[in-house]
Amino acid sequence: MARIYQVPSHTRLWLALAVLLCSLPQLVKGPPWQAGLLLLVILIRWLVEQQRMTLPGRMVRSLLLIGAVVLTFYSFGRLYGPEAGVALLVSLFALKYLEVVQQRDAYVVIVLGYFVCATALLFSQAPGMFLYVVLCMTVLTTCLVGINHSDTRASGLLHGRRALVITLQAIPLMVVLFLLVPRVAPLWNMQVGGDKARTGMSDSMSPGQISELSESAELAFRVDFQGDMPPRAQRYWRGLTLSHYDGRTWQQAVPQGQPESEYLYQRGSEKPDWYKRLEGRRSPDQQYYRYQVIAEPTQRRWLFSLDVPFPLYGDVSLAKDMRLVANQPVSERFAYRVDSVPAVSAAINLTSQERQLMLSLPEGAGRKARGLAHQWRLESDSASDIAQRALDYFRDQPFHYTLRPPRLTVDPVDDFLFRTRRGFCEHYASSFTFLMRAAGVPARVVVGYQGGERNELGSHLLVRQYDAHAWSEIWLGGHGWTRVDPTGAVAPDRIELGLREALENSEDGRDLLDDLGLRRFSDGGLFAKVSQLMDYVDFRWQTWVLGYDSAFQSEFLEDLLGAVSPVRIAIALIVAVTLLMVLYALFLLWHGGNERLTLMEREYWRLHQRASERGRPLEAGLTPMQLCQVISEQWPQAAIAADNWAKYYQKLHYDPVSLPNKQQKRHLRSLRNRLYKLLD
Repeated sequence: MARIYQVPSHTRLWLALAVLLCSLPQLVKGPPWQAGLLLLVILIRWLVEQQRMTLPGRMVRSLLLIGAVVLTFYSFGRLYGPEAGVALLVSLFALKYLEVVQQRDAYVVIVLGYFVCATALLFSQAPGMFLYVVLCMTVLTTCLVGINHSDTRASGLLHGRRALVITLQAIPLMVVLFLLVPRVAPLWNMQVGGDKARTGMSDSMSPGQISELSESAELAFRVDFQGDMPPRAQRYWRGLTLSHYDGRTWQQAVPQGQPESEYLYQRGSEKPDWYKRLEGRRSPDQQYYRYQVIAEPTQRRWLFSLDVPFPLYGDVSLAKDMRLVANQPVSERFAYRVDSVPAVSAAINLTSQERQLMLSLPEGAGRKARGLAHQWRLESDSASDIAQRALDYFRDQPFHYTLRPPRLTVDPVDDFLFRTRRGFCEHYASSFTFLMRAAGVPARVVVGYQGGERNELGSHLLVRQYDAHAWSEIWLGGHGWTRVDPTGAVAPDRIELGLREALENSEDGRDLLDDLGLRRFSDGGLFAKVSQLMDYVDFRWQTWVLGYDSAFQSEFLEDLLGAVSPVRIAIALIVAVTLLMVLYALFLLWHGGNERLTLMEREYWRLHQRASERGRPLEAGLTPMQLCQVISEQWPQAAIAADNWAKYYQKLHYDPVSLPNKQQKRHLRSLRNRLYKLLD
């Protein structure tokens, strides 16, 4: 016996649209065969509804199921994990749509669709994706409304309006639950995107590496200051401290035999001596900057901050070389708060093992540079004098700042200092640090970012990859580690104004601005304004929604409730939900007592009111034919027009197949207007 399709016809298009929209995020990033499978399923459903074929039998559906499982394993190498699991779920979701016959099958597809559309948030939590998921949920709710409505005089658009009202009514309750329900970490640890390629700054520096990074306009991180913001020339976002040099590449290093607990402090653990000295040097009258950083995913652990950072919250640690380290690789956008107090840097001591590391140089490297540094040492009275001689050397000699320096083939330091004299920030930082060490001054390279572009709509900075920078630090007695940026001696505009202005003043910079597309971020045109608006919305979404963690919630609840306790939170939750329910009930009572008339009801009451005004008052319960008879008795000349109106009205109002169209409504109004003239 043939199976009867129990899903109403006015809901079938909504159901197909729901399946397509819920699957679309996975189809965009997934393997191509998934799009082909969904298109095949939709085509079969369309042919079935057009009665051009029957639904595939159990054997065909089983083969499609086995094929989806095999292709998922082939594409991802496994059937578990976020990427493979979501891909398999979407494939099974599409195949389930192929089985929809009874109303129960439609319920299963709709409920499964809620789970499928929510999986898109595993891979993207942007505001646009959130709105897209809300759209998918509204379409699924439309399907729920539609399958519970008979085929008689039903409208798909009416189902959509009802679903939209339901969604809007749920938003206040969603906000209350989001704000008041305690933020609890999940019981599982789902590493989404852990196999993605690493982006951003690497853990080493060699000639040309940062200049390649600076050819990207991708976002590195955002910073939101609470209070004063440092001037551009002081915005040095340190990320890595490089202490070991092998003749070409600078890398991270710590003195041999030093345990991690002595140079890395994690909040909540025992404080090492150097951190205690930092805290002891800090005082309330010192200048400090408090800010929140939202870092883009890099799959790495290093973070970025101003000097000297004191982490306030976030899963971060502080190293003795004043860099922040995430306790886990940053696989998604990561927020942390920091207090930076530059004045306390002198409190960090330099041990003999650290001094030895900061003076080490590879044998045979930079022979001419060593001779020049030895000469400066003999002619100088202090380490600061030696550093000043090096800066004067960069300033007086014909050095050039360029993003496209020539290759350094034999000895990078000597080739750059005495032959090419054309380089980017890493060339100047590397050669300066080498000269300082050769002159007996402890020195190291620091890599990170410098500058940042302020969003004019808000108070936060955008630090992009083209802001990548390298500078040096030297050890001065009584001052501790002191920042020296040799790039500023050659290209001061790079430090004071930023990369774009520095390129404008360099010989190859103007062409590079066009090649890299950097002009569009500062041209002040429509694109720049739209970009700033989108960035502002995304940043506020990150801070107010995605950044609403347990610490942020505690601060909010303390301001709202005073002391935070489970009892107070429960009372606030009960009061808020009860208040919303009361408001909903009042709205329903008001709306139920003031129901809007349909178009046909308005048509009837207009004629009823006109006849009552022109003649004797009429009863309210008259049928259209009874109204026609009363009009014919009082106005015999209008009998034919009233009969025409009543018959056409009944035909449109009681048609079980379809609603009246625009032409029919217009004709009904014209019949009523003719009748009006005969009543005068």
